[in-house]
Amino acid sequence: MASLLATAGCSTPGELGFATLMTEVPASQAAIVPPGGPAVITVLQRKYQNGLTQEIALSTASATTGQNAFYVTLSKEQETVSEIDDTLRSPRLNQEIVQKEMEERVPGVDMRTSLLYVQNKYGPFGFAVGRSAAGDNCLYAWQLIEPKEAALFVPGGSISVRLRLCDADATEAQLLRSMYGFTIPAYYRSGSWNPYGAPPAPPAHLGEADAPIFPLGLGASETTVTRQPRAQVRSIVRSTEKDTPGFVDKDTVLPDAIPTAPVIPAPPAGPTAPLEGYPVVPPPPTP
Repeated sequence: MASLLATAGCSTPGELGFATLMTEVPASQAAIVPPGGPAVITVLQRKYQNGLTQEIALSTASATTGQNAFYVTLSKEQETVSEIDDTLRSPRLNQEIVQKEMEERVPGVDMRTSLLYVQNKYGPFGFAVGRSAAGDNCLYAWQLIEPKEAALFVPGGSISVRLRLCDADATEAQLLRSMYGFTIPAYYRSGSWNPYGAPPAPPAHLGEADAPIFPLGLGASETTVTRQPRAQVRSIVRSTEKDTPGFVDKDTVLPDAIPTAPVIPAPPAGPTAPLEGYPVVPPPPTP
């Protein structure tokens, strides 16, 4: 009997396990920070040998099926050809991949890809907009951040960004603000990881003569005094009688007449004006 009880005790199931590689991390560890909203609800992260992915769930105020979220991928290498399951593969962006993503993340909404060229502080990005059956405006945007020139021996890495955002009250322009204002605070502590490329060169006129640079909000256009052009009054005097006083030859143009200043009417008499029927007291003599 004791041996049976011991065997039964050994076969008692322990703690519940999960067959998933996704883990929830604090919102403070989100790889992307929205520009003041919508709020970050939760962050699901999966690590790979050469990078990680995050699904950053955002607050949703719409009746459209799906979850507002940023989908970000940070890769240590620009391209990975390995077939290991724990290796992150970053396929090149094309219309077929984007269309498949929109069907999964914005189901049932007719998304129209914009042909306008747009870019934020990280570079160009693409986007599509649509209106759901519930009347919500929806945005799906995509961006790939990587060095312009590929490095053969020291790869700079890459960052892939997707944004799915539907809102009942926001306009398309308001939805786009999330793509213009987000920040990427995450990075790898490696000197070779630099998906942003070399910093841009300073403006060519920096430090040059006759090239004023004004502080923000004090541009030259804001301090320039706009002057009204002088009125062009041209008089043509015609006369057929030379004996007429003040005769001017036919079609002679007189100089421009300078317009006089407008006459400002005197203000109406106030309560200090003298009453009718009383003598007016003269002002004191001028010294």
